[in-house]
Amino acid sequence: MNIEHLKYFLVLSECEHYRQAAEQLCISQPGLSHAMASLEAELGVPLFRKKGRNITLNQYGRMLQNDAKKILAMIDKSQDSFSNILNGGGTLHLTGIPRLASFLLPHLVKNYKESTDSNGNFKLYTCYTQNVIQGVRDGRYDIGFCFYGDWHNELEAIPFIRQQMSVITKPDHPLAKRKSVSLEDTLPYPQIIFSHASVLRNSLDEFWAQINRYPKVTYEIEQDEMIAEMVACNFGIAVMPKFPNIERHGVVAVPIDSPYWENTFYMVRRKHDYHSPFEIDFWEYCQTQNLLK
Repeated sequence: MNIEHLKYFLVLSECEHYRQAAEQLCISQPGLSHAMASLEAELGVPLFRKKGRNITLNQYGRMLQNDAKKILAMIDKSQDSFSNILNGGGTLHLTGIPRLASFLLPHLVKNYKESTDSNGNFKLYTCYTQNVIQGVRDGRYDIGFCFYGDWHNELEAIPFIRQQMSVITKPDHPLAKRKSVSLEDTLPYPQIIFSHASVLRNSLDEFWAQINRYPKVTYEIEQDEMIAEMVACNFGIAVMPKFPNIERHGVVAVPIDSPYWENTFYMVRRKHDYHSPFEIDFWEYCQTQNLLK
């Protein structure tokens, strides 16, 4: 169905006069007549009946008038939405691993909004690394924050945050008062480690392999926040990256300086895809930020 013909139809339905409608539309009267004939032929029914020198809508014309107003209103709304996107608006869907996203994303969005005049909106989600990567790849999310993953050439990924490895202890633990420790310093104490369900487990096993030693393991846990709570309950210490606000669990984090190891979080987006002005601006803004140390 020709959108211009619908616009012509609505004007003619209001004027109920071909010459007046043609003048209002700035087209010729034969051109308007041809457009209406084409519309009626497409629908298979007449839309007007003659009323002296004028015309009036018949029952089919009234049906189309109601639908045409809705259709054109939806088109106008859609055009406004895309115009808004081209002018830096729209909605960005951001996701990240829970421990990172719950701290990072609200602060990034808040600081971005305060430092720019963007009228864009944000929707925030959390999921684990593989789901972050798959969701960005599938287009459910625009930008994701996660550990290293299998993204090949489909995703553009840049290192976003680097965190030094730490030992997590209770405040009264012998290691808690030190400014830094070596990995070997942690060996005398029972430890809680990440389970194989965590993407960090392989990296941490490689970390221990650097000193050819392995700790006495009391529990294997997937989630870092649970590990922190178990440390607070005196089930052991833990070697892991310090996550934001870990002190809320009643524990302290002491940096491990030997061997040195960094945990890297990445910011990812689809590589071969259209990126809106809003997404480009936020992506570039994020590269100037580093909220975690």
